[in-house]
Formats: sequence, C-alpha cells, structure tokens
Amino acid sequence: ILARDGVISPIGQAIDDSAPLDIQQSNPTKVTHLQAAHIIPFTVSRYRTMQRLLSMFAGSSNLQSKLRGVSINSPSNIFCTDCYTHLLFDEFAIGIETANGRYWLRKLDLGRAAVGFIRDSADGDEICFAIGPEGNHIAVPDGELLNIHLAIGRVLRASGAGEIISRILKDEDDYNEGIVRDASSAARISAFAPKLKLNRLQDENSETEKLQQRGPEILRVTTNSQIGS
Repeated sequence: ILARDGVISPIGQAIDDSAPLDIQQSNPTKVTHLQAAHIIPFTVSRYRTMQRLLSMFAGSSNLQSKLRGVSINSPSNIFCTDCYTHLLFDEFAIGIETANGRYWLRKLDLGRAAVGFIRDSADGDEICFAIGPEGNHIAVPDGELLNIHLAIGRVLRASGAGEIISRILKDEDDYNEGIVRDASSAARISAFAPKLKLNRLQDENSETEKLQQRGPEILRVTTNSQIGS
C-alpha cells in the first residue's frame, strides 16, 4: 500500500517513519508509524450472513465475492493511515465518498475529527491515492466498498445510534484516563451497561407489541360482557 500511495498517508497526511529523512524533516510533527486499515473489516470474510446483509444493503450481487477469502486483503480494500485516523474510520466518525474515480473526505463526527492528524483536513477535501512509485500497478481502494462504509456511517448518525456510541466511547476514554473513578460511574461506563439498557428496551418494546396485538381482543371481550349484562 505504501508503494501504491507513497509514504504520506492520503487520509490525514501523516508521514510513515520509513520515509526518507528529508521527507520526515519537512514536517516532523506528523511522522508516525502508518497502519493498514481495512475498508470492510477482515472479520467479515468469516461470516456469510454479514456478507449477504452488506450485499443487500448495497443492492449489489457482486459484493459478496469481494468480501471472501483473499479478496478481503486485496489492496482494493486497504489504505494506510495513522492509528487515530484509523480508529475514526473504524468507528464511522469519518468516511470517504467516491464517484468517477475521485475520492473525498467526509467528516461524520466533526468533534472527534477535529483532533489528531485529520484535523488539518476539511470535510470535502479531495483524497489522492496511487501517487506512490507503484501507483499505476496496484489496485486503488474500491469505490463501492468506500461508499458502503460511508452509507452505514450516515445511517448510524441519522438514527442517533452513532451519537450514543460516541458518548459511550468518550465515557470509556475518561474512565481509562482516570478522569472518572467512582464505582457508580464505572458501572455505568462498563460495556455491560449499554447491553443491559438495550435488552431492557427490547423487552419493553416486546411487551408493548403484545399489548397492542391483544388490544382488539380485550376490547371485544369487554364489549360482549357489557352487552350480555
């Protein structure tokens, strides 16, 4: 991927620590060890159900073949960036939009994307891949996979789920950094807390649906009882 895109990451403009000294010295505050980031996570290759769901979401019958076997590790599913930008991408705080062979950065969570190397990039900035020494010979990031990732991120944000996820992650960061120390907060921040809340909400919804389904029957019995009396 470095051979395809060069030693400066297209997303975040971080400089890999393997870069020539003159490139590192041009902006020493941005020198770091770049990571390979999967557009669609590697684990998806193991789950046929997830592959089918993503294909249905994308409306593409050809998508499953891109998510199986060695295809998941194809350069078309990978780009390099710094660790924090990688995290933002994995958590749908940022995404990449593509059309007609061009790519643009999309910041889905402006607050979280205002720190780290990505802070110097604006929403809508064009991203250029394949500018490395082997750029013409290695597959570029797949536009369909990038647009699917972006669409999922937008759905999460629009539904409010993304905000909840961000709040939980922020609470966990505060706890891990020692900002929050009391036991009650620790219990709230625990990964069990959102799971229990979700289970409770599902139980409440289930009970509501049961009452709604029984409503006409209960009303009918009551009416018949009044008529009989």
